[in-house]
Amino acid sequence: MKRIPVFLIIFSLLFLKNNYNAQSQKEANTYTLSQIIEIAMSQNLDVLSSKAMINAANSSVKSAFGGYLPNVNYTMGYSRQLNATGGQTVNVGGQIIPLGETPPNSYNMGISAGMYLFDGFNREANFTSAQSNFEKAKLTFEQTKNFIKINVIRKYFDYALKKQVVEFRKDNLDKGKKELESIKAKNEVGQIPITIVYSKEAEIGSLELELAKSQNDLNLARVSLLAFIGLEPTQDAEFITEIENFKTSETEIENFRKSIGNYQDAVKNALKNRKDYQASLKSLEYYNAQKRIARSFYFPKLQFGGGWTWSNTAFEDFSNKGRSYIGLNLSVPIFDGFATNTQIQFAEYNYKVQEYQKINLERTIATEIEQAFLNLDASEKQIKIAEKSAFASEMNLKVLQERFNVGTASIMDLITANNLYINSKINYISSLYSYLLSQREIEYYIGN
Repeated sequence: MKRIPVFLIIFSLLFLKNNYNAQSQKEANTYTLSQIIEIAMSQNLDVLSSKAMINAANSSVKSAFGGYLPNVNYTMGYSRQLNATGGQTVNVGGQIIPLGETPPNSYNMGISAGMYLFDGFNREANFTSAQSNFEKAKLTFEQTKNFIKINVIRKYFDYALKKQVVEFRKDNLDKGKKELESIKAKNEVGQIPITIVYSKEAEIGSLELELAKSQNDLNLARVSLLAFIGLEPTQDAEFITEIENFKTSETEIENFRKSIGNYQDAVKNALKNRKDYQASLKSLEYYNAQKRIARSFYFPKLQFGGGWTWSNTAFEDFSNKGRSYIGLNLSVPIFDGFATNTQIQFAEYNYKVQEYQKINLERTIATEIEQAFLNLDASEKQIKIAEKSAFASEMNLKVLQERFNVGTASIMDLITANNLYINSKINYISSLYSYLLSQREIEYYIGN
């Protein structure tokens, strides 16, 4: 038996280790917003279900078109008489007369074709109905994708905000720890009392607790985002949250306002662009066609057909035993027990319900846009207020820090100022993401 060289074993172990490390690094994925949306479009169950509906609706269109084509059927049969002597005599006036022997085997074969020449416009209405349903399925699929996109953005901004809060709290905690070291050093040389050290340590504990809460909120946001886009929520993943070229200047705000127009323009654009509203119009077409289908049963139907049949006791003589035929069949409905009238009434009811749903959707769209404009107004104001508050609290903290260093301000004044600075800074960060989300949401509700 040959021995494996030592260097091959070492090489194999190193290869496995590197491969494991590479695999581990590969599992820690980092995603951008565009990549998250792309994943959601291919993994989210609502998107996949909506896409499957398109295929089903398309098959209905093919089936409706088949109503214009003839139906063709082929039949073939075989039978064998098991009691060969049974039925081979006949009684004529009390006289039993034997019959000739009957072959036990029997074969038959035939092909037939038929199509409606007129069916009360049922085929036309059925084809229109199927086409409308197919178009509605495609529009619903597009609306589902848009709905998933805006919800991905909402969850992404929620994650980005919480990540910014965690990073800010970390920086503030590191700064506080350095200040604690400085305070301890001053206490050791007798410049400040021990009570200041205790107060600062209590503040550090509070900052650590808030950081732990913020980190937990961030982890929950990550899990929620991963699960929503269709990925395993336990996987090691990070999301790039830097938003490039984001500005809050008056010019940028005004330009965005001009791009969306006023409330009336926004509602008009929404009714023209939104896929869910267009889908509701297709639903109206569908139910209108259903009414025509129900009425078609009041009309006579004319069917043309033809075919060829053959039967014999032996599998032969196809030309002699076979026969061809063509024919017309006219059926006129006279009374069906009010069944057609009932179908028409239900079709009318379904059409009215869809009409009311369309009106309700128009009101919902108008309400959503009004709320979106109000949120945009509020977010614009919040940015300005939060920016001023954050600047003022930062300046106040710097002043109190200098006063504390020279002994003219207490540690409680400094801690209070720092808490105000933390809250105002978080409010400012939150206002930025709130404004960005308001922009995306109003574009979504308008249908852009």
